[in-house]
Amino acid sequence: MDPYLLMWGLLTFITVPGCQAELCDDDPPKITHATFKAVAYKEGTMLNCECKRGFRRIKSGSPYMLCTGNSSHSSWDNQCQCTSSAARNATKQVTPQPEEQKERKTTEMQSQMQLADQVSLPGHCREPPPWENEATERIYHFVVGQTVYYQCVQGYRALHRGPAESVCKMTHGKTRWTQPQLICTGETEPSQFPDFQIQTEVTATMETFIFTTEYQVAVAGCVFLLISVLLLSGLTWQRRQRKNRRTI
Repeated sequence: MDPYLLMWGLLTFITVPGCQAELCDDDPPKITHATFKAVAYKEGTMLNCECKRGFRRIKSGSPYMLCTGNSSHSSWDNQCQCTSSAARNATKQVTPQPEEQKERKTTEMQSQMQLADQVSLPGHCREPPPWENEATERIYHFVVGQTVYYQCVQGYRALHRGPAESVCKMTHGKTRWTQPQLICTGETEPSQFPDFQIQTEVTATMETFIFTTEYQVAVAGCVFLLISVLLLSGLTWQRRQRKNRRTI
């Protein structure tokens, strides 16, 4: 974690009334082919004011946004502002190109859709509004009690084995994230159910083969026993005939 942000965060706990949240030491767990998303952010959460390539924060701007508030209302303090890194445009922001405007519009629409799906939770902030020329990826510094939810990326499907979420908790004086029970598999890969079905069919075939073999052995044994009985009966009959002839 950035030492500057950590120091600023410690000062924030003292200077911001009612903000006594403790930052999580680590980031949420990483799941292969999955991303995580917070529905709402607990008070004390910090968001880095990152700018995309070719831009930087304004000199008088804050390095982060902070979720603050009270029991009835929470919001993000400070605003992120990016300016061009070029010397001739150091005092003003560059107007984005049509492609950038289209990309920004799409991002804003997605953010609005996400906000519409979110619920108001006491002591939580919603997704911060986008700022001009912000970086593609947002970097959050979560606090204890934060919950994030996981979903598979495009082209993969989820095999749930339990909760697909992770919570930052304080245990024995240290923060830790609970492990989400989620596995993402490719859309073209066979699921575990067909594999299970194949294994079941193979097992059934083997059992049928074993049963058939045992049946054949039993039949052969019966035939052998029957032939033996007939031979013994024939030998016994011949001996009796010989005795009868001698007696006569």
